[in-house]
Amino acid sequence: MKRLLSAFVLVAICATAFAQVTVTSSNYYGTGNTVRDTYVVANDLTDSVATTSIVNNPFVLDNSLRSLFEAYNMIDTAFYDEPRTEGEFTDETFSVADDNGMRMHIKVTDEKAVCLGISGALAQMGLNDDMELEFDEPMEVIEFPAALNSEKNSTAHGSYLKHISEMQNTFNAIQGGSMIYGFVTAEYDSVSIDMQVTYNSTFDEAGTLTLSGDMMLQGVYEYLRENRQYTYITNMYLHRIGGEFQNINECTLTNDLFAMYFGTATINLGEALSTMMGMNFPISSTTTTLNYWTANDNYPILEMITNANASGVKKLAVRYGENEVCVESQIISANIYPNPTTDFLNIEMEEMGEATLRIYSVNGSLVKEDVLSGSHNSINVNALGNGNYFYTISCGDKEISGKFAKN
Repeated sequence: MKRLLSAFVLVAICATAFAQVTVTSSNYYGTGNTVRDTYVVANDLTDSVATTSIVNNPFVLDNSLRSLFEAYNMIDTAFYDEPRTEGEFTDETFSVADDNGMRMHIKVTDEKAVCLGISGALAQMGLNDDMELEFDEPMEVIEFPAALNSEKNSTAHGSYLKHISEMQNTFNAIQGGSMIYGFVTAEYDSVSIDMQVTYNSTFDEAGTLTLSGDMMLQGVYEYLRENRQYTYITNMYLHRIGGEFQNINECTLTNDLFAMYFGTATINLGEALSTMMGMNFPISSTTTTLNYWTANDNYPILEMITNANASGVKKLAVRYGENEVCVESQIISANIYPNPTTDFLNIEMEEMGEATLRIYSVNGSLVKEDVLSGSHNSINVNALGNGNYFYTISCGDKEISGKFAKN
């Protein structure tokens, strides 16, 4: 369940090459800025690397991370979506998703950023569809400009209401569940997911951060560090027909038939979900993140997702903006085939002068580099060993990245 509730973790499983995002809506990075992301994660997400082995004074981030984290995958990601024109969150500036499919809906002004609510899948709670949980009042998540030792504490609440039939599959999956479901629907008609989110943030450190290595934008940056914590408390309520909503732990059913299955004629629905599905309400989950914001511009250049006590790093993302306005399109239009290939990789692309093709192994090593020209190129990859590879094609301020397999 923690996985479901980590709603503001902005990390994807991405490692060795730049994933380019063209930001077209106003957000932390600013309208029109180019944002490049490099992601490193551990193979076993239950492990973590000690914070002290990454954070030095001054902070230095280089290719030694490849020995600390076994980077294993790269995908081209775009976290930031255009504002909605319909639904619950039409006031948002943009929305941002985590790697679990949960999405925060953010509204940004010159003074502050607020979260309007959360949307995402509720399958782990036994509901069939996605929720749109709009907060009663927007939750303030940061004020601009940030300052050392500044603090922000904010709490938001929202509820999501569905007909009880949305839980039919949940009951059908447990022993005697279809029978229980029949009795539940005779007494209850609706289910409500209630969530309270508390945000605590302190800008507790200032310093310099050095990025080095061929996979990062090199340079020295001044930063302010934000120690950010989200706490989620989620509960479930059932609405009794002709009555009121009741906490799931207070909902009971009585029928003599239950004695054959459960040894008692009266069952508590909260206890039944706990025993049969491991769903214990209320559900409490806390996530802690160290965000390194640039000191003179309001965007996070580095994010560390830590373990429960914040002593170790589980995931790490480098983010930086180039602070230059994008041209109309930053993405190269190209068709790369066949995939998988055996001998040659054909590349058809728009006419734009010379471009550079770089091919990387899964561990991030540059294994081949070629100059492309014209609209059609055929690259001999016969010398490469069988396996998966990543590629980038760049020309000026345009770039495309992807992956292919060599058989």
